[in-house]
Amino acid sequence: MYHYCESISSPDATLYRPQIHRAKMVELRCDLMSLSASEVEELVGNAERTIATCRTSDPAHAEEIYSAAIRGGAWAIDIDISMGAELIGRLGPLAHEAESLLIISHHYPATPSLEELRGEVERIYSLGADIAKVVTTASSVEESLVVHNLYRHFAAERLVAFAMGNEGAFTRRLSLLAGAPYTYTVPADGTPTALGQSTTPQMKASLEGCRSLERIAIPSVVTPPCSKSAAQRAILSALLAEGTTIINGYTRSNDSEAALEVARTLGAEVALSGRKLTIRSKGYRAISQQLNSTTTTLCVGESALLTRLLIPIVATLLEEGEVVIEGCGSLLGRSVAETIGLIVANGAECESNGGHLPLRITRGARFGTHIVTDGSHSSQHISGLMMALALIDRDEMSHIEVRNAVSTPYITLTASIMEQFEGIVTLGGGNGTLTIDIEPEPPVASRLTLEPDFSSAAYFAAAYAIAQSGYAVAESYTLRCNIGTHQPDEVALMLLDIAGAHIRIRKGAIDLLPSSALRPIAYDATNTPDLIPTLAVVALFAEGESVIGGLDRLAGKESNRVVSLVENLVAIGADLRIEGSRLHIRGGAPLHSAPIHTYGDHRIAMAFAVASLFITPRLSLDNCECVAKSFPKFFDALK
Repeated sequence: MYHYCESISSPDATLYRPQIHRAKMVELRCDLMSLSASEVEELVGNAERTIATCRTSDPAHAEEIYSAAIRGGAWAIDIDISMGAELIGRLGPLAHEAESLLIISHHYPATPSLEELRGEVERIYSLGADIAKVVTTASSVEESLVVHNLYRHFAAERLVAFAMGNEGAFTRRLSLLAGAPYTYTVPADGTPTALGQSTTPQMKASLEGCRSLERIAIPSVVTPPCSKSAAQRAILSALLAEGTTIINGYTRSNDSEAALEVARTLGAEVALSGRKLTIRSKGYRAISQQLNSTTTTLCVGESALLTRLLIPIVATLLEEGEVVIEGCGSLLGRSVAETIGLIVANGAECESNGGHLPLRITRGARFGTHIVTDGSHSSQHISGLMMALALIDRDEMSHIEVRNAVSTPYITLTASIMEQFEGIVTLGGGNGTLTIDIEPEPPVASRLTLEPDFSSAAYFAAAYAIAQSGYAVAESYTLRCNIGTHQPDEVALMLLDIAGAHIRIRKGAIDLLPSSALRPIAYDATNTPDLIPTLAVVALFAEGESVIGGLDRLAGKESNRVVSLVENLVAIGADLRIEGSRLHIRGGAPLHSAPIHTYGDHRIAMAFAVASLFITPRLSLDNCECVAKSFPKFFDALK
């Protein structure tokens, strides 16, 4: 059973009294509430468990407040160690005589070394504490793990240790999973008393509102869905081309369906029969007329890729009209400032929510023939720019110079899709700079077939490789897809092969056969960040220490994927550490079941579903529906 201690800080009795009565466990921040001793004595009995805290520079006032809390029957008093051993020495025996617990806490403005923290916990216990509370302030996930590692050295039921700040918020939840007696939350209608504090309903949902994965199993054969990265590029190309485009191999996902909805809004006719998608469009000139004659609202769902592709395209087609681009869900928390900056630097006028959607464009961009842009954070806006530049009617080609380019294989994918619509794209460059030449050739209606998605296939390839290395050996497991795609995540097969998986390639099929134990992985995933959760799961079952680079590419995804990945790896018992942008995982640590907090992130949900296949009892997920973003039938495939 998890205990959520709600921090009450409001000085308004009309607010704090209902909060106290509703809660099973509360912390009265007596210093912030400006309570008198008599009020404290009366209030502490109004919840099943009450912790009285008075963080003040006046020892005499603090002693008065703590004494009143003890008389009133407080479950515990929480004294900061900075108030001195003398005060603690007087109040501790009083608390124990009244059967109240003594919590001694230390709040650090930063995060010291683990050795220093261990020494401080030992000192706290030497002063008579029943519970040691150690709170640091973390500026990174790496720092946050330092304080959480205290649970490896002390009895969890006598320790509350976590990191404050947004980067350390996940350690509050992890402390409960480690066995802490409680963690701090804030009432749904309350005000946080520290940065990173979640509401009780949020914390409770992530721990108790989970769906068990007991019914999933390793399927012998899987057909991956189509690449949503390719699908969205193809849908927009078909929209911009005049005439009828046939796209074979299409499978639904929320992101791709959002692209189709944009196409419909801009006048295209869309029909789906089986996996055959037909798009009839009047072409980019008719779309430009529509955008310039009326206010148009385009809804992009939760797709960051669609947003970043669409912004340069719309800005190119727009002159003096008005276009509003709206999103929903996790996308509203993801910055598109880099893409907005690109069009503004080239003459566009727009308003945004601090670099986030919604975005209102009131004047289009006028891109020149030579554009220099930074590609250190994402390649998606560059793909949008490539598609936009092909629409400009001029005699000379456009030249893009991308400095510090990352995820360059996705730029190659964009070039491949454009070429299937008769575009002419030339990639080149070197020494950290990518050059892209775009001929002024707008897309021509075409017929193409979408490749299976290797980001999705990688989950099953990973599951098969783990199973065949000695966990659930079968004659073979099969992925129904071909290799030789333009997708960067196809590298997952090469990595599994290097790790010792026995892979057999056939026409239209990839078989994984019985193998010996998997070897550790060493790979920089800077250009393929979507693979990091999958590779991390494989590393759990490999012999030795795997090193996966590219963590700096994970912060701006559907979740802060460094946090969501590391939190859940630690929750199930992984032996890991972070060094800079590299994740080190030592395989073979004993793993155990835990509730997985997906943060609504499809890749976290699918990666830990794979891990669950090899953990007893199975894991549980707080959000299984989020997989619809890329692979709606993922859990159907795991039956």
